[in-house]
Amino acid sequence: MSVQISIDPGRFSQFGEATGSTFCLVTNPELVDGIEVVKTASYERFLTIPMGTGDRFEDLLEKSIPEPSHVLVISPYRFFESPDPALVGQRKIMGMACNSTPTSLEEIRHFLGVMERTSATEQEAFCDTFFEIAEESDHLVYVDPVHGTRAVLDHLRDGLVWNQQAGPLDWGDQQIVPSGEVSVLPVEIREFDEALKLPLEGEITLRGYPILHNGTPSFSRADQARVHSRLWTMKDNAIKAVVVDGRITALEALDAGAAPAVEMLEHMFAVDSRYRIVWEIGHALNTSLDILPGNHAMNEVYGGTEGCLHYGLGLTPYTQYHLDIISPDTRVLSSSGLALIGHPDRPTAERVVTAGQAAEGQ
Repeated sequence: MSVQISIDPGRFSQFGEATGSTFCLVTNPELVDGIEVVKTASYERFLTIPMGTGDRFEDLLEKSIPEPSHVLVISPYRFFESPDPALVGQRKIMGMACNSTPTSLEEIRHFLGVMERTSATEQEAFCDTFFEIAEESDHLVYVDPVHGTRAVLDHLRDGLVWNQQAGPLDWGDQQIVPSGEVSVLPVEIREFDEALKLPLEGEITLRGYPILHNGTPSFSRADQARVHSRLWTMKDNAIKAVVVDGRITALEALDAGAAPAVEMLEHMFAVDSRYRIVWEIGHALNTSLDILPGNHAMNEVYGGTEGCLHYGLGLTPYTQYHLDIISPDTRVLSSSGLALIGHPDRPTAERVVTAGQAAEGQ
């Protein structure tokens, strides 16, 4: 394979100073010859380490990845599982979210461009403001003024787990990239208990960009594409979901075109009732990302211009799929009306890039 992608690790602001460190690209054997690492940053060494069938990333950490090092994992053909934090040591790890949905080299190139444009400092400032407002608020309000829905989250309740995937990395840190999300779940991300639910009550709007992530159990890419194609009708057509104690109890198509998505969601609920649980609320803040139409995991951190909201149903590997629904019409407000995500009075402009533009390396 001839070189198709060039990576300049010095342009990833999360890593910080390169001096004294090794840069390690971990990728699949099929891609080793197609990815070139540009050696402009002042790393002591540059390594490309293959991760093939049967290879465990934790074994690579022990045997092949030195300390200190900055590590970028690009593994569209093998599932990459974040290692136990105790094993990371003097390393900073970034893993591209490119296995849970089909990802081509052109799409990897597009999202590498997003990563290069992402400012870790700006994301850290966004998170600081987000948490400052949230900590002073009695509750958070999720309101869609376009479709007239409103739900309340008791975000200060004991037991909720907040995760920040944004800002600079320290030694021992890991980050999914492109970065830019503050999420809340009722339990640690590696665990699942259907008795636990987010304390969310009211009505929410599902209108935007669905991302259907596959899990580790055996599945068919054709089935994943078929399910996603039905859910894709919510891109331009809204669904109202009634949420009681964190669980979706009813769906209503607000636009006739949403009927296929409603039908597919009802099928998913019937096959596995755990899909009714609003398991995750993601507050995305990557304002350097343009939506790439289609089923792309790396769209998840799309933050528009002032942040963007997405809901997560199901949790892999416990459910067959994890469904994220990017919802640009939804605002997140404090109990006093301050905006944490989105402007309280105007809709978010949706920035979309075509597949042709992605192939040109945006």
